[in-house]
Amino acid sequence: MRITITSILFVLTLGLFACGGEDSSDVAFTQINPSEKVYTLEDLKSLGVKKGKTYKVKDLQDAESAYFVFYKKPGAKEAIEYEIRFYPNHDLAMSPGLDIAKERVGPYAKLKKDEATWAEGLKDARQCGGAGGGVSGGGVGAAGDHAVGSCSSPKYNEFFVIGNMIALCQGENETESRIHCVDLLSLIQGTEVE
Repeated sequence: MRITITSILFVLTLGLFACGGEDSSDVAFTQINPSEKVYTLEDLKSLGVKKGKTYKVKDLQDAESAYFVFYKKPGAKEAIEYEIRFYPNHDLAMSPGLDIAKERVGPYAKLKKDEATWAEGLKDARQCGGAGGGVSGGGVGAAGDHAVGSCSSPKYNEFFVIGNMIALCQGENETESRIHCVDLLSLIQGTEVE
């Protein structure tokens, strides 16, 4: 059996990619974080989160406010987008807030006005397809993908609840969105995530 240098390099390269690094799916993530603390937009702004838009919450049951915001992690090239919803307390964030948040997240997101319980901000919750993000299932665009070139893919593929706040996190897929959720969650909690 003859092993070539090319074969060894190929195996080593596969091993490096398998280890993950920054995009590893081993990121610590807690989706539901019960807390009595009542968070506000001012809390986020004091941490470096920038407000983009204020949404009308008249039709978002029991919500006090909702925003389209950006956060640029120190050293990052781009700011990440989030949709943040505030409720009076954790219980209302969980019910009815949780079910309505789930409608806007992941491959089965309801991104059309006639499907969504809350239609405000739907345009901001979509990402346009094309190279690297056109699959309606939340992955990479490919031949035969009907979402490529359209704006029907979900921008948010994961979310978390902390106290009275629900945050929907941008990402091409669930793993990337979880990383962005962890970035914001760790900032809010004042802890570092490995």
